[in-house]
Amino acid sequence: MTLNRIILLTLGPLGLVGAVYAVSFPAPRHGHHVRVSEQVEGEARAALIRSTKDHALAAACGASARELAPTLPANCSVIIRPPFVLAGDRSERELDQLYDETVLPVTSALWRSFFDRKPDRPVTIVALSNQSAYESTAADLDGYEASAYAGYTQRGQRRIVVNLETGRGTLAHELAHLLALFDFPEMPEWFDEGLAALHEEGAFADDGLTIVGQSNWRSRFLRSALERDAMPRLEEVIRNPAFRGEGEGLNYAMVRAFCHYLQHRQLLSHFYRKFRDGAVADPTGIATLCELLGVTSIDEVEREFRQWVATSPAAR
Repeated sequence: MTLNRIILLTLGPLGLVGAVYAVSFPAPRHGHHVRVSEQVEGEARAALIRSTKDHALAAACGASARELAPTLPANCSVIIRPPFVLAGDRSERELDQLYDETVLPVTSALWRSFFDRKPDRPVTIVALSNQSAYESTAADLDGYEASAYAGYTQRGQRRIVVNLETGRGTLAHELAHLLALFDFPEMPEWFDEGLAALHEEGAFADDGLTIVGQSNWRSRFLRSALERDAMPRLEEVIRNPAFRGEGEGLNYAMVRAFCHYLQHRQLLSHFYRKFRDGAVADPTGIATLCELLGVTSIDEVEREFRQWVATSPAAR
């Protein structure tokens, strides 16, 4: 037997096994990482070129995108629009469309109506196309069990993760949460959730500058509770430190409707700023509410609010 034949018989089976292994177990997502890395570098350079005022924020957004990219699923893209880094299982063009059609108009409206301080650090938005991608990405990024919600905000990381399959209202809800962190970090949960929930179902005013809340399933849920005499008292919801858990659904419906009520009376923006500026002396906002509405007690606020829920077409 020749030496060449001995080598072929010895190494041939090993080569075959190696080939089968390579087909069955592909190499790590090196190609994906290279593609996204190159894309992020291009986005980071473009963001710096476009930035006319805050180069430091644009640079920080680039660094945030570089850190995020390797943790994303293989089919994701990333774009940088300071202060936002947008990522998701969509093309760059689709992410840019999401920014132009949702992120930019919603955040501009929120800044006009409520928030005076804009983000000075990167805000990351991870937008997934369906429930499966959303749940797996939430688990990979944050170890988060996301099946109970269509989106969530990681405040420490300044990151939003949303399932776009449920509509873009979820993104508006989470944007309200995250932008509030920079303007009113001490905002109590009842108002934080009420203001965010109001924007999950809204329409732009005729001038296109502000968002007006619309009735949604939470409104119907609250009206049903009122008719069954099961609607909680406003003061109890405001003062309750355990907003979540038992009764969470009604709590959400209650605070969303109350923010809708204030907006209907053209007082929501005024209340927000007065509450923010006086939160040290009035951490619940009750005293500010009474002063703004010209009443002496929260019970009077409660009566007017319940009447609005019962009779106003806007609350249906």
